[in-house]
Amino acid sequence: MKKGIGIIAVVLLVLLTVAPVASHGAEKTESATVKEALRRLGVSNVEILGIEPSPLKDLWMVYVKIGGERVGAFLLTQDGRYLITGKVLDVSKGGEDITLAKGLEKGYFPLPKGRSLKESEVAINTAGSPAFGAAKAPRVIVYFDPLCPYCMRELQELKPMADAGKISLVLKYFIVHGDKAREIAINSLCLYQEGKGEAFWSYLLSRGTQGAPSREAKCDQGQAELVITRDTEEARKLEIRGTPASIINGKLYTGYLGKTTVEKLLLTGGMAKGK
Repeated sequence: MKKGIGIIAVVLLVLLTVAPVASHGAEKTESATVKEALRRLGVSNVEILGIEPSPLKDLWMVYVKIGGERVGAFLLTQDGRYLITGKVLDVSKGGEDITLAKGLEKGYFPLPKGRSLKESEVAINTAGSPAFGAAKAPRVIVYFDPLCPYCMRELQELKPMADAGKISLVLKYFIVHGDKAREIAINSLCLYQEGKGEAFWSYLLSRGTQGAPSREAKCDQGQAELVITRDTEEARKLEIRGTPASIINGKLYTGYLGKTTVEKLLLTGGMAKGK
């Protein structure tokens, strides 16, 4: 690997994804500053897709395309002296990813395409599945494993949306991490059956370390087993290869999406909008 390519691969490790080839304009002085900063790092073969002001004073959010179809984003001071890897999160909005949101808005980052389920003969059965949010809100179904870290991250971001009535969140189990994951799944369903919504979330998001149901809990474990087995078999029929996996607007998406992407998918119906 050449030195320049190796450096930029490290610099842009965060937020790498597939991107359209189209370039986006920026003021010449800004582009020159970015190119000079990268040149000093030994990087020259980079296409600048866009340069956007960040909420932080004197910092730009820079979107670039490197090798193939990969896109990266980083922060750069206006004088071009300091380059910061990572993304800007708005803590006041629950950690909203400003870098990703702007990238999606401008078309630097494409929305995931998803796989249409219109022709699928698999029946999605949600009877007995944990459901949260407003019943009439757009429905988001998530297949997850309680020991999958990206699943827990996904649910942490979607729970506030359900709490606010923005989505109807339905959770379905796809156990891929063995007996321990299945045990947590059964216990969480027991808490849900008892109507203990907050205890359900506390137990689930802690991966079974907080708030386990008591031995005296009135739970139909046999019914819980049936729900989990049904969901797992359903996921396999849908040819889901990993977790999390979500169904939104009749399309199946595999992998972590996050709040910002889910909001965009709901608004656009899954149709990416870019320049």
